[in-house]
Amino acid sequence: MDFIIDAVLSIFIIIPAIIGLIRFRKISEAYYPFIYCIWIGFLNETISIIVISLFRSNVVDLNIYILLESLLIAWQFRKWNLFDRKALWFKVLVSFFVVTWGFESLFISKMKSFNSYFIIIYSTLITFMSISMINRLIVTERKSLIKNPIFIICTAFVLYYTLGVLSEVFWIYGINLNSDFGSGVQRISVVTNFITIILYSISILWMPTKQRFTLPSS
Repeated sequence: MDFIIDAVLSIFIIIPAIIGLIRFRKISEAYYPFIYCIWIGFLNETISIIVISLFRSNVVDLNIYILLESLLIAWQFRKWNLFDRKALWFKVLVSFFVVTWGFESLFISKMKSFNSYFIIIYSTLITFMSISMINRLIVTERKSLIKNPIFIICTAFVLYYTLGVLSEVFWIYGINLNSDFGSGVQRISVVTNFITIILYSISILWMPTKQRFTLPSS
């Protein structure tokens, strides 16, 4: 029953995926990496449900997904000019993600378990980048942040990835051995995931459209 509930709530990622598909040609290209990430997230959830139903494990597809997700989100922050004047840091970050994921996949998890250390590392970095963007918006944005898609997305990132770090730490150190506690953490994760999906959907609805340029009249 828990699996069915988790699957139903997770598949709601289809909502922002559809909204993104409908608005894709209209919204600014500055948000494209995020839209790609949503689509890949929906594809991963669909594959995971099928794979778990058949083979009881989605280790391989999830490990591949988290690498793609980390790279797309890093690209998104670049689109938002988080790395302006520090272009080298973006290349370092991407290289770090790839090397770290590759090392854990080859020598630690060997694709037989989830890449927990990588999840902790990239989730922590995404959280820090999100907080940095939020601080920048607070200082520079003159309009209400409530309708600012970058603010909404970064807030969702902080919520989702902070809990992701805590969940993986609990898993690594065996706190999940307490079945009641583990079930509680899992339920919180599912609810948090659902809340972030709602925030993602709202952010896509409020994403600005592409700027149209017209030639000056003679």
